[in-house]
Amino acid sequence: MSLLLRLSLLMAMTASLAGAQTSSIKWTPFVFTSSAGDTLSADSARVSVPENRSRPGSARISLAVVRVRSTAARPGAPIIYLAGGPGGAGIGGVRGDLFPTVAALRTVSDVILFDQRGTGATLPSLVVRTTFGVPLNISSSSPEAMQALIARSTAAAAEVRGRGIDLTSYNTVENVDDVDDLRKALGASKLILWGHSYGSHLGLAYLRRHEPHVERAILGGINGLDHRRRFPRDADALFSRIDSIVKATPKLRGVMPDFVGTTRRVFARLATNPAMVRVDSQEILVSKEDVQAVIAVQSGNQSFVQRLPWIIGRLDAGDYSWMALQVRDVIKNRQLGTIMTYPMDLASGVSRARARQIREEARTAILGNAINYPFDDPAFRAVWTPADLGPQFRTPVRSKVPALFISGTLDGRTSLGDAEEVRKGFRKSSHVILAGAAHTPYALNPAIQEIMVRFARGEEVRDTKLRAANVELRGPDEPQLIDELRALVTTRGVEAAIQRLREMAGPASSHYLSSFVVSGLFQSLVSQNREAAAAVLSAGLELFPANTFLLTRLAEVEVAKGDKAAAIAAYQRAVAADPFNRAAAVQLAKLQSQ
Repeated sequence: MSLLLRLSLLMAMTASLAGAQTSSIKWTPFVFTSSAGDTLSADSARVSVPENRSRPGSARISLAVVRVRSTAARPGAPIIYLAGGPGGAGIGGVRGDLFPTVAALRTVSDVILFDQRGTGATLPSLVVRTTFGVPLNISSSSPEAMQALIARSTAAAAEVRGRGIDLTSYNTVENVDDVDDLRKALGASKLILWGHSYGSHLGLAYLRRHEPHVERAILGGINGLDHRRRFPRDADALFSRIDSIVKATPKLRGVMPDFVGTTRRVFARLATNPAMVRVDSQEILVSKEDVQAVIAVQSGNQSFVQRLPWIIGRLDAGDYSWMALQVRDVIKNRQLGTIMTYPMDLASGVSRARARQIREEARTAILGNAINYPFDDPAFRAVWTPADLGPQFRTPVRSKVPALFISGTLDGRTSLGDAEEVRKGFRKSSHVILAGAAHTPYALNPAIQEIMVRFARGEEVRDTKLRAANVELRGPDEPQLIDELRALVTTRGVEAAIQRLREMAGPASSHYLSSFVVSGLFQSLVSQNREAAAAVLSAGLELFPANTFLLTRLAEVEVAKGDKAAAIAAYQRAVAADPFNRAAAVQLAKLQSQ
């Protein structure tokens, strides 16, 4: 090769790289604040994309974008966060537990957050202010209930279409090209993808369509391109894992010897005798299908999953009051939210083989087919008239891009099996599995954050098994224990209650005492008897010295008493016990600065 040709190629490469670093976005600086009060330096902007790229003169969508500025001397490729749902807002969605991870990743690169089409602050908004509209006194699985839901959905879809919005343009392929248009606007030749749940589905679709522009990919709560409809058997695996934890916890096993068997007994009873419960002057039917739907919808929530032995125990005892509220708020009065959720989800479709297996598994699965409610109903699908993306879209992704997979063993929304199936298509990958974690594991062990940062920097990461910190199941007899202790405070005083609390925790006791008993007793006392509540906290921390919730409440009590030194010490212990307790960290910083 001649010297002149070499110089020409070098100049062309230099020009290309320079162009890749030139952003066309007009940024506005602002302070990005978490729900706990942490702050990061950031910039906001808007990026315009076509609603439908196949239609000349298409309407435009204005994506809301935030750039969290990197602290690195030489930032790497931008890390773009792909939110879940579909329907989750990428910007607002990281203000909670994900905020520390964003803060950590900015040490590598700029972290780009954006609200996908139809979500958050992106315009036009597709949020509708209506609920599922299922009558409270009928089962959510009944034909009448589905007719009510379809009527509400039809009206909502008509309202959105009446504003000139083409719902068939709300699909993952258009969403993928939004991401690529954002990449171009950033002036980036490469991206690091971080997709969670539906965001992993979106990330996989982006890899298929634009792989040359991906440096590496972090995928959590993995949802493959043929995985929008979930396997009912995955719930059986979740219940089996919880059953194993119960059996491995002697005192919990003593009060609930057979978690799975008890669950099946509860469902068999409800199948023949649904409960009508009066709550808040409302008559709410609690049927087998209602409970199955509540559990399926909430089975990605960490606190809900930890509560499952408590939930099943209450139902087995014939107490349906708490579940009735869940049935009302989580299912029958559920907000429709952003309308993008439904066509976006349904357009990805399901292969015939997977649909057939779902039908077969649903006959015997512990939750039936509740995990796919209401998307598996043909009449519900027809409301949204999604443009199916086709069999080719759903074929497994094959990629050379290094990928980091992150999963929780107690995730009821996405499964370890689906994650491993997706992983087969990657030449270079690693899988971090967090025992005891549900759907969003990032704030349950600091090691996950460290691994993500190392991976984003380009370091090699191996398969890793971790354990979620401070994960504790709640026992079925928890309400009775709290009632007993509260009655002792009233009749014999707080010292008698504390003595009984210590007896319950002792080796001779048959009770399963969790930290939730202490926190429940504290919360029942704090508004009426602050001194007794503080004494309960102190005693509880003798039993659970590293419990970050109890330590944080103790710090708040000390602040109310005006004991700054004691409050600082309690907050320091709370943060040491859980580095992700950002509320405690922020309050600690405020006290120390005074």
